[in-house]
Amino acid sequence: MDATAVSHARRNVRLYYLYGFLMDFTLWGAIWIKYLIEDRGFELKWLLGMDLPFWLLVAVLQAPTGALADHVGRKRVLALAGAFFAVTILGFGFASNYWMLFVDYLVWAVAQSLRSGADSALVFDSLRAAGKESDFQRIAGRGFAVTIGSSLVAIALGGFLAEWLGLARVVQISAVTPLLAVLAALAMHEPASARVERRYLHGLSQGVSFAWHHPEVRYTLLIGSVLLAGTFGPVILMQPFLIKHDVATALYGVYQAPLKVVSIGAAVVAFRVARRTGVPSLLIGACATIIGAYCALALVDAQVAFALFALPALMTGLTRPVIDGYLNERIPSDRRATVLSIMSLVFALQVAFFEPLLGQFTDEISLTAAFVFAACYFVVLMPPLLFLWRRAQGSAPGGSVSMSAEAAVGN
Repeated sequence: MDATAVSHARRNVRLYYLYGFLMDFTLWGAIWIKYLIEDRGFELKWLLGMDLPFWLLVAVLQAPTGALADHVGRKRVLALAGAFFAVTILGFGFASNYWMLFVDYLVWAVAQSLRSGADSALVFDSLRAAGKESDFQRIAGRGFAVTIGSSLVAIALGGFLAEWLGLARVVQISAVTPLLAVLAALAMHEPASARVERRYLHGLSQGVSFAWHHPEVRYTLLIGSVLLAGTFGPVILMQPFLIKHDVATALYGVYQAPLKVVSIGAAVVAFRVARRTGVPSLLIGACATIIGAYCALALVDAQVAFALFALPALMTGLTRPVIDGYLNERIPSDRRATVLSIMSLVFALQVAFFEPLLGQFTDEISLTAAFVFAACYFVVLMPPLLFLWRRAQGSAPGGSVSMSAEAAVGN
């Protein structure tokens, strides 16, 4: 075993944790919508309208930024991601008109796309060079815990700091940590890796063809993307909800941080729950719970109703690992990444239009109307998808629904 390779791998793992911590230490996350509405005078419908070009650009840039990372090196791309993210935050901190905000969203999309997958790829190549690639799953899990912990602490602190320093100042100083992340990325050792020609569009077309000809995969991808879009979008409504009910700025993080804890806790026990209930019952229960939560948020006009946001967070944590496990069990390894990326692409295409509509309903009608729209989104899409998914189990190889649950649990 090469001692130098082992030393580089250990160094990269430590810097990987540090990079994730710095990039996700988002003090501004708890108050950025409140800041843009109250300090800068923007309207929510236009803020969420910016998500349309943002998510479309994120989807389009996934392949080019991945190719760039393979060509110039992952650590340079990670450093660029940190620099672009710092510029994004500073842009939010000084934006005074919608054109500045529009450009800032485009820069943000570039930053997000540059980071996507490059950090884990660099760490995996480092471990493989050291003969320790079997440690990757454990390290990736710890990295996830580090980033979640970082965001939890930052969100909790962000509200208190905003009360003390002001909303704008907290947004502006939040640019410091991604700048420090640039230094962490540049300090990494770039491992040697094979350069292969990537035919993304050809691979994507093969992935789409595979999904289309395997109904149990096709409908699972669609269900997963609807769950992601339908639960992610209304998260944007949390800060407008707190604004409407005159919650003190210092408490914004106190309200929002526990929702992340709920989602993480649900993910930990997701497979145990799926084993007891079965995947079909879990998905149907998640759909009914989310619809009920949004209907209740529309009906209960009181600050205490904020607790209902925990239900979509809970269902997201329970369903995402099970859906991922179900899909991984049914997709060949040589197509797995491509087919799974289809769910992310469909999610991005949905949320690009779903979030702007939430903003329109909120500003033009009411926050209640936005919650009703979110509930209707699930009512219209999920029952037929769940019906088609159940029917597809009979045509799947070895495919009873009960076996699907066991496969998801065992993955």
